[in-house]
Amino acid sequence: MITLSQVSCFLRGQSCLHEVSLSFTSGLVALIGANGAGKSTLLHLLADGGRHYPSAKITGSLELEGQALRTFPSQALAQRRAFLPQQHSEQLPLAVHDIVMLACWPFMQPSQTAALHADALQRWDLEHLAHRSWQALSGGERQRVQLARTWLQLQFQTQASQRIWLLDEPQNALDLPHQQSLKKQLHEEARPGALVVFSTHDINFALHNADRVIALGNGQILADGNAQELADPALLQHIFGVPFEALTPPESEKPWLVPRSL
Repeated sequence: MITLSQVSCFLRGQSCLHEVSLSFTSGLVALIGANGAGKSTLLHLLADGGRHYPSAKITGSLELEGQALRTFPSQALAQRRAFLPQQHSEQLPLAVHDIVMLACWPFMQPSQTAALHADALQRWDLEHLAHRSWQALSGGERQRVQLARTWLQLQFQTQASQRIWLLDEPQNALDLPHQQSLKKQLHEEARPGALVVFSTHDINFALHNADRVIALGNGQILADGNAQELADPALLQHIFGVPFEALTPPESEKPWLVPRSL
């Protein structure tokens, strides 16, 4: 579905990605790595082929279904891909109901809009906030609004295999119950054959939920494999620079990776 071949990105004189080659088809994919590893840059490139970085020097090829991603018309791309960035505008002069409704513009299908919009508000626990202004929301509430908007954007695409959901640290500011809800929605979206790519600093969330985990460091791919392959304390120490140990509670089938005290 999406293919990167020898992609490098230089922004403001800094190398953000270096000769990255990856392919994505479907499933739940986690990006892990330290701050500045290149996770957000990679997600932005997957989202629009580099249009977010007009002053950047980008080399290599980045294609969606064999076509250069950067050349896709904006509306056609929005019908395939929804992107949750890490930062949100502080000044949106809209209520929750209207922000979520923004997801509908690429499709212009009013017969489906009302029911899907109501579903989005319900799924992301926003019904009681529907008429509250953006400025009056907490950080976690704002995150749920943007999650609902991006989730809704994909629901008009009836072919699951044509859906691409990109999320930059979607757990940000969410309390524990809403993190559990996020986990459920990620699995539900990926299960029918969609592609879901998210970044996270929660290593165990990645290892326990993703079908594939990609570790980045200094703009390069350090590891790419399934959870079992990445659940290696020595490998994680190489990625993050701190020692780890694997603990397997009696009730758990998968190990929990925890940093050891230095």
